[in-house]
Amino acid sequence: MTTTNTNQDKSSQVVQFILTADLGGSSTKAIAQIYPAGVPFALWMSPEVADVGEGSTKHLTVDALPDDSAWVRIGQEYSVLGSIAKREFAGTAALQDLKSEYALSKVAGLLWLAKRQINVDIHEMFLQILLPPGEEKNVQDLAKKFVLNYRQGVITPTGRMKIKVNSFKNLPEGTGIISYRSRALGNVFSQKNIGLLMLGHRNASFTLSEKGKVAKKESTDLGMNWVLQKFVERTSVGLSKDDPCIAAALVEASKGNFTALRNLSRRNTPSGINSDLELFKSVLEVIRDEYCRALLRWVKNHAGLDEVLICGGTGEFVRRELTQYFQTESIPIVWNGGVVIPKSLDTVGLGERLADVWATHISYVRMLDENFCYERKQKLIPDSYSPAVNHLTSINRV
Repeated sequence: MTTTNTNQDKSSQVVQFILTADLGGSSTKAIAQIYPAGVPFALWMSPEVADVGEGSTKHLTVDALPDDSAWVRIGQEYSVLGSIAKREFAGTAALQDLKSEYALSKVAGLLWLAKRQINVDIHEMFLQILLPPGEEKNVQDLAKKFVLNYRQGVITPTGRMKIKVNSFKNLPEGTGIISYRSRALGNVFSQKNIGLLMLGHRNASFTLSEKGKVAKKESTDLGMNWVLQKFVERTSVGLSKDDPCIAAALVEASKGNFTALRNLSRRNTPSGINSDLELFKSVLEVIRDEYCRALLRWVKNHAGLDEVLICGGTGEFVRRELTQYFQTESIPIVWNGGVVIPKSLDTVGLGERLADVWATHISYVRMLDENFCYERKQKLIPDSYSPAVNHLTSINRV
């Protein structure tokens, strides 16, 4: 295996790269690093995608693209990704489609952002992506598409990007969280029945590990999008469920902070804004109750747990209710599986939403180190590491 040596001329190196991607409904996020000695870093894109014609990309130069956006051409198909897809082409997060349908273009967009950030060409890649339970069945077809299309080259705003895919893994969401918890518990893990409840933007999923073996996987559409759709419909004041500010405002309101909820009002008088706020609060209270009842109704089908791991951004929205329920059932909760996100890694401000992809990345690096007999003498992210300021890792978020 050819590895990266910082003392060599960059032009003579074969740069090997690891990318672990989570193609979530609220955001496209990933952990990336040059293998083996590079320090991991986070990547983020807004989830929207739009198919366009060649002419639509002419004005999308590097300088014209926001830091969370890209465009790529794979074969003869052009895709615009990120916030600019929504702003200029009415792109959507495509929540009704399989996430795997957009994997080729979204991963290509992440790779282009990574290439800009590390400022070197990527020649070979170890890739793994996280998908909802049930979407991992077509892994062979998806792997062939990645290998063939990336070998032929992806057209980007800075030219053709050719990458050899050395390894491709398609894993169910939550894999990293379970692996992390398994390492933390050691031999005790194989003696427990552990449930993993993932609450995402598009859906909620449950995985049961019985005595160390996966015994059940299932998903439901009870993600944050379920709440957003009902909130927008019942308030009827011209809001859009695709506005990311709404989800953030509802989460803050669930914690008792109504400032962001007030800011959703489109009225221009104090009395009008106050009227909207009271409407928002009353509608949210009912929808929140409905959502919690539906979610717990589904969760109650999964009894006999020694502990439950809860993760996903929507978990914060119903943290109080879930805590109360599992405490009543005497089932310990381990939030995010105990995964700790290094501060120097989370340069994109995603917090616990990085937990699964970060834990999955750690497992992947451990596996590669073992396969290539690479002796890692320090942490993936050294304690003393301080990331350089980079416009691609300092995006402001709501």
